[in-house]
Amino acid sequence: MSQPPGSGSSSTLSRIHETSAKLQRYKILLRRRWWFLLLTTSIGLCVMVLRITGQEKTYTSLAKLVAGGRVVGSNSGAQYLDYLQDFYGTIIETIESSELRRRALERVSAHNPDVAEVEVDIRVVQNRGSAIFNVSAEGAEPKYTKLFLDALLDEFMLFRENERDSKKNKALMTLNQDLKERSAAVEEMVNRLTEFKANNAIVLLSNGQNEAGAWLTRARLEKYEYERQLTEVELLLTDLNAALHQRQRIGSNPTLFPQDGAAGGSALPEAATLADVGATRSSLGRETAAGFTRTEQEYLEEQKKLSGLNRERASLLESFLEQHPKVLEVDRQIARVKGTMDDVQKEILDEAKGQKTALERKIKTLDTQIEERSKQAQDVGEKLAEHQRLSKMVEEGTKSLDQVRDLVHRFQVDQELGGDAVTIMERASPALEAPPEFIMPIALGLIVGLCVGIITLLLFDRLDDRMNSFAEFQSLFPNEAVIGQIPEQRQRGDVALLKSNDDRHLYAEAFRNVRSSVLFKNWRGKPPKSILVTSAVPNEGKTTVTSNLALTISHSGAKVLLVDCDLRRGGVNELFKLPGSPGLSEVLRGKLPWRKAVQKSQSPNLDIVARGEVFDQTSEMLLSKTAEEVLKEMSAEYDYVIFDSAPVLVADDTGSFAPKIDTVLFVVRMSSTMARLSAKALDILYDRQVNVGGVILNRSNTSLKEYTYYNYASYYYTKPDAASDSTAPAES
Repeated sequence: MSQPPGSGSSSTLSRIHETSAKLQRYKILLRRRWWFLLLTTSIGLCVMVLRITGQEKTYTSLAKLVAGGRVVGSNSGAQYLDYLQDFYGTIIETIESSELRRRALERVSAHNPDVAEVEVDIRVVQNRGSAIFNVSAEGAEPKYTKLFLDALLDEFMLFRENERDSKKNKALMTLNQDLKERSAAVEEMVNRLTEFKANNAIVLLSNGQNEAGAWLTRARLEKYEYERQLTEVELLLTDLNAALHQRQRIGSNPTLFPQDGAAGGSALPEAATLADVGATRSSLGRETAAGFTRTEQEYLEEQKKLSGLNRERASLLESFLEQHPKVLEVDRQIARVKGTMDDVQKEILDEAKGQKTALERKIKTLDTQIEERSKQAQDVGEKLAEHQRLSKMVEEGTKSLDQVRDLVHRFQVDQELGGDAVTIMERASPALEAPPEFIMPIALGLIVGLCVGIITLLLFDRLDDRMNSFAEFQSLFPNEAVIGQIPEQRQRGDVALLKSNDDRHLYAEAFRNVRSSVLFKNWRGKPPKSILVTSAVPNEGKTTVTSNLALTISHSGAKVLLVDCDLRRGGVNELFKLPGSPGLSEVLRGKLPWRKAVQKSQSPNLDIVARGEVFDQTSEMLLSKTAEEVLKEMSAEYDYVIFDSAPVLVADDTGSFAPKIDTVLFVVRMSSTMARLSAKALDILYDRQVNVGGVILNRSNTSLKEYTYYNYASYYYTKPDAASDSTAPAES
């Protein structure tokens, strides 16, 4: 199924929005909560510093071992001298083993009973690329640490000496036993070879060569040559029989005989046939001159005569008739020559048949001889292979036996075997106080603290669904139209209302953008005259946004009525410094006409209807006919009627009154409003069939480059002496 046009680009833009939203969210999170990362990093650093400073003093004693040795004997005998191959891992594990520590403790206690026992930590490290081992001992008491390390080295050397003696005796016993077994095995193999030679003298007489096999090779080549010759003879017989058949047919039908002197009348089909005969004769070794036999040469001579007579007859026919005596004489000579050629051809055919019979007989004889010699060659080959196998076994067994004998001899007489392959290079040094390690613990504390802080922030961020940027809002609400972003005002107290020439350029321009969106948006019908501004929860800046929007529209010359429809906590009158009553509540209860409740503001085109007295059952009053009539009359007298309403999730007032309004603008406060609350409020409005005209993002972060009016202040100017200038800056 084909996708609608633009679906691919929309999907790409959606992914870009999501990625941008995540990056912006993490950027804002880091900007706001950097102190938390600093706190966790500092805690990790302090913990590691306290751990380092709280450690007891330790003393370190060092010693060195060197591992060497050599393998005596060949590779086949090296398994018996494994005690000379000092595996470095075995040395380290032996020194650090609990058994060796126990022996060292007993040695120190026996030789130094007055020294108090302390815990000693042993570490063995091999120098890279060498056979030197650094053995270090760390303990809380310097004297005991040094004594323990010396005792450990002594116990290690004693342990190796005992192991070495035990392995030497075991190795010598194993070598002698293996020598005995190998000697018996070699003797048995020699006896088998001798017996085989006695029973198979023919193999020895042939000097180890399979003569039957060589004869078979020559016989097969000879048979191949005979078969090739037989094929050539059979082809020759085929050609000769065809030629003879042709001559017989011509003889029985004289009209087929050529009389024009052409190269017809020959018993052979073509001249090349006789050349093939000559080649065959040459290969059979029976040729005479030019590769032809006497009979074949005779045939060629008769053929030449026949050709001459044919030419002579043709010449006579040019002058005489066929019944002329000279022509008849030539015809008799031609008939005589043809008869001679037939006799010669039959003789050639008989010779070819005799050659075929001779070749077939030779081939049959060779087949019989090859069959007999094949059995003989196979038998001789098997015996030769057995002889070679036995000879090789005796040779290898003798060589291995000599190696073991040499190994036993060297094992017994080599004086170097009395020494150990591992020696003490340096005894234990005096135990010195070990300086505390700062770099790695501090680095570890910083890394752990930072990681804990990042993980904690990410966990809290997963639970926090407040929207921080335009991109994040778009990723969560892709179907909602954002008609403007109001920048955050960093000041103490309430935000002042806009003036006709306000020096808060970004702030004022943001409301102008919202005004343009309302005036020129494609409403798919009649543009709205009544506008209601609401939010999901309190403290979204809804009242300030509504008041400034009304002021901005009135500055364009439109006649605007601002109505405080938040009958519970409305504060429009406080922003404009007007009385709170009479207001809308009195109008809806029928205490006075709505025109009596209208108050003038500082802006000449903006009138205000305050909240009025607070009373119960406000939702019922907003659903009444009176509310509809008042709304209709207000819309008839003013270009725009803008209502500031209660939050959607706090009271049912907005949900009851919003369906009567042309359009609703929804305010979302960045970094404050939770996404799930905004979604719930919008769902309520859509369920009430409210026409949501767009969303206004309040208190947007202007430091983000995605902000609509980023760096817009560069389009404004201020006079050098701003303090003495009472005139507001002009708009670009």
